Amino acid sequence: PITDETQNLKIGFVVSKKIHKRAVKRNRIKRLMRENFRLVIKNNDFPYINDYISIICVARKGTLETDYAEIKESVNKLLKEKLES
Repeated sequence: PITDETQNLKIGFVVSKKIHKRAVKRNRIKRLMRENFRLVIKNNDFPYINDYISIICVARKGTLETDYAEIKESVNKLLKEKLES
């Protein structure tokens, strides 16, 4: 759910059929990415993420084989690069 602090933040997750043909697997990837972003917002790791911002996350091949910690590291690296520049 969107809270008052994150009203201006929009995040979209895209996992194409090229990644995996089964919707169950594609949805798992989206859930992992969504949970990582939820924790970043909850922990307030990037306090200025509440500005007007839209983010689209597109999964790559091999994402299904990665674990939660690797996805978390990728999300943090991406946000650090894009938001602190």
